[in-house]
Amino acid sequence: MLRRRTFLGSALGAAALSTVPRAAFGHVITPSFKLYDTHAHFYTNDVDSYPFKATRSRYGPEIMVAKAMRFPQTPKEVFAFWDECGIAKGCGVQYNSTYQTDNRYLLDISRAHPDRIVPIVILDPVGAETPAALAKMATENKIAGVRFTGTPDKQGTYDFLSDAARGAWDACNRLGLVIVLMPIGGNMPATMKTVAQFAVQYPNVNIVLDHIGFPRPEVSPTHGLSPEHVALAKHKNIYYKYTTLLIEQLHAAKVPLQPFLEHMVKTFNANQMVWGSDVGNTPGSMFGWVQYALESAANLPEAQQKAMFFDTADRVFVPGGRGPRA
Repeated sequence: MLRRRTFLGSALGAAALSTVPRAAFGHVITPSFKLYDTHAHFYTNDVDSYPFKATRSRYGPEIMVAKAMRFPQTPKEVFAFWDECGIAKGCGVQYNSTYQTDNRYLLDISRAHPDRIVPIVILDPVGAETPAALAKMATENKIAGVRFTGTPDKQGTYDFLSDAARGAWDACNRLGLVIVLMPIGGNMPATMKTVAQFAVQYPNVNIVLDHIGFPRPEVSPTHGLSPEHVALAKHKNIYYKYTTLLIEQLHAAKVPLQPFLEHMVKTFNANQMVWGSDVGNTPGSMFGWVQYALESAANLPEAQQKAMFFDTADRVFVPGGRGPRA
């Protein structure tokens, strides 16, 4: 379980923490188990081999390119952070902001470090070539899944939750691959209802909701979960990713982390939850963000802590996919 050797008080704001190195933490939380980081972004400044396609960054393409050139997130940098925080391994999540659907860098480094990086690619959910690409990548590159993200059209429909995406979903269902979803904007309660329908239709797909599906960052009896969101709990092939990006949003809204996380665990079960650092994307001290995540889970039973920070992810993200259902 987490050994609480005192944490630099939660009153310290995220902005201040972002400038604080590990050495400034006189006492830190050290878990007795290794962590599994389900949300790590890798990119290199070797633009000759891996040119950027930075057109979709929330910071703007120029800022994203400058950031990647000055502060690349190669295995060297990310592994140093993982080692410092006791992270045994994690998912390399294709970084849309640098490479979009060009997954070559992620696949190359995961091939070089199969014991530490489990690849989650990004592909066009409605592309005619996507089903075959998924099958090839599962076999040759040992991907564990694919990530779909984006905004809805004028009718409120996300392309990855449309009939046009059925081919990709069919392929993942056949291969036993994970589909990581990050719907942005739109009517989130209606989106969660659609996610539930896809969970029923594709029972061999483990659906992972990035940032727990963006519950509203507010203090309320449901901690921002809509009824449609809560109803997902009955679907055991839906999982919920607790991330640094979400913690950042909760900080900004002045929502206490411990009650929020405890409510999520009570609603969805720790065996359905995973954790991700968002390294390479969220700014600030990554060591500090990990401390926030561990602190927010400190009152949970040991079994729930270990499930959320390692066991569930290790069970869900299977390199090469789980194969057809028995």
